[in-house]
Amino acid sequence: MKDLKTITILFRATNAMEAMIKEDVSTYQLNPTEFGVLEALYHLGPLNVQEIVNKVLIANSSMSYVLDELEKKQCIQRNKDIHDARVRKVSLTNQGVTLMDDVYPSHVQTLRKRLNRLSNEEELLLQHLLKKIGIA
Repeated sequence: MKDLKTITILFRATNAMEAMIKEDVSTYQLNPTEFGVLEALYHLGPLNVQEIVNKVLIANSSMSYVLDELEKKQCIQRNKDIHDARVRKVSLTNQGVTLMDDVYPSHVQTLRKRLNRLSNEEELLLQHLLKKIGIA
């Protein structure tokens, strides 16, 4: 196979999943990037800004805006790192934890509806294949 049909299919699948995620998180008055930050903090605990940038895969220049918005929504707080005052640690507030406790299970269920079209074996194979082409 020498054509680019695989790329077209991959982009269409990605676009479909992105649209589903965007629609779902908008019901929580969040955008996908905000939700991604909350999800990272929810599962990993407090992180510095660079760690969040690496996990959520957005530009560092955009991260300040996203964090400002989440702070306005009282979902996160930024504190100086106890080991290095130049570094800010970002963590969920009680309100942020409560929000994620409430919405994360529903979000997973929404996405699983699409992923459950695959058998367990197919999903594992897809993960393997995507990792194979995603790592340079």
